[in-house]
Amino acid sequence: MYFNPPVSATPLFALSPKPAEIGSATSAFSPAFAATKPFTPSLVERVPETTLPALAMTGASHPFRGLSSHDSSYPRRSLDATALDWRGSGDGLTATAGAEFLAELDVMVPPAPGLDEDLAAALAALPAGKAGAGDSSAVDLTITVSRGDTLMELLSEQDVPLAEAHDAIEALRKSFDPREIRPGHELTLSFEPRDEGAPLFRGLSFEPTIGTTITLNRTAENGFTSTKQEAKLVRKVARYDGEISSSLFEAGIKAGIEQTALSEMIRIYSYDVDFQRDLQKGDRFSMFYEQYYTDDGRLVRAGDVLFASMTLSGTVMPLYRFEDTEGFVDYYNSKGEGIRKALLRTPINGARLSSGFGLRRHPVLGFSKMHKGVDFAAPPGTPIYAAGDGVVEKAGPFSSYGNYVRIRHTEDYKTAYAHMKGFATGITAGKRVRQGQVIGYVGTTGRSTGPHLHYEILRQNAQVNPMGVRFPSGKSLRGKELAAFQKERARVDMAFQATPSGTKLASAN
Repeated sequence: MYFNPPVSATPLFALSPKPAEIGSATSAFSPAFAATKPFTPSLVERVPETTLPALAMTGASHPFRGLSSHDSSYPRRSLDATALDWRGSGDGLTATAGAEFLAELDVMVPPAPGLDEDLAAALAALPAGKAGAGDSSAVDLTITVSRGDTLMELLSEQDVPLAEAHDAIEALRKSFDPREIRPGHELTLSFEPRDEGAPLFRGLSFEPTIGTTITLNRTAENGFTSTKQEAKLVRKVARYDGEISSSLFEAGIKAGIEQTALSEMIRIYSYDVDFQRDLQKGDRFSMFYEQYYTDDGRLVRAGDVLFASMTLSGTVMPLYRFEDTEGFVDYYNSKGEGIRKALLRTPINGARLSSGFGLRRHPVLGFSKMHKGVDFAAPPGTPIYAAGDGVVEKAGPFSSYGNYVRIRHTEDYKTAYAHMKGFATGITAGKRVRQGQVIGYVGTTGRSTGPHLHYEILRQNAQVNPMGVRFPSGKSLRGKELAAFQKERARVDMAFQATPSGTKLASAN
């Protein structure tokens, strides 16, 4: 796309290679073509009113589109050969048309697209003679990525040559996968105006996530290089408190807690709390956790949960983060007893218990049948976690269970997960998994009426009620470790009490 002076009031179209006449246009008729006879103009289209009207015409064997858009989808209008008076010379080609034809053209043919109007205006505003190659004067254009956009398409729309766009994308891959560009990302493209020709693409920059900047620059050799820069983060600690009316997740989001931190709280309490049955309206919770910000105050991510507390039916259940002498981090109650149990009773976050263990009327078969597990209704794709450390015995389609995973944890205990949409990467028979590891995703395969997880605990190969199984506590701290934990606990309690709810305090520790 090229930029040209305003249209003269004189009904004269002129195409010429002379910069004084048509600005920075580089598409020009060669003398050989200009002399080609006969000229049979058959198509015409128009670019924005601030630019010279563009003509597309056909010679004896030469297709040519003057200063027109590269987008062939825009309307064109057929003309009789007598509509314009064509005259060719070695300097170009001119065509004269009457006022009646120009008026008709304005009405019938919409503008064709060009480079972004803001960029065009910025380029046009640059002083004459200040746009030479290598000049520091550059024009930035910000583009918001829309659904379905690709980087190649976005660059092509701004008339970046195909070869350059390809080289730029290949260079970008060293710092960022271009396929990860998402709707809403804002790309800043930089162009350098030139005395002749289209503006030179200098590079781009954008933030794929807050605090991460990807930059692409043209090199002196006219190649491209990319860099990834992480912003220096400021650590803060935040306190949030809330009252539960329906679910912990809903109450936490309402209080302003990030989903990642809230999911971690649900995970650490899932060893002891049945989030479907144990929660009552009026129960309360508190969280004390890290948040990381950029220097300009934008939240990048949530950090570790330092302390959490739930008050269920009047019983207070505090948990503290602590790193033991071997470097392992876990959560402990006020007595120094670890939260981990042999198995999770609810291996999924934010789900609703839709069917319990026991005799029920089967929703598909229509008659009473023993339900040998529990069902958790959740949106398709919700992650499913391994209930405990173990080895995958089976992973694949299995009878009416649909996509199914069974894990052996001990000689006595196994867990099973059914109706899954799909499996996490690497989950196959013989694979060793850790407690809390994602093994698959909620779906509705097999004999199922909707997306949910069917979860079973098997003791000596017989299904038992997951909600009724009780497991002993995990690791308990002793001696010097317990003393160190109690010291850390006192420090966290003091900081928590000194922090008002909803407050974020900067901290170096």
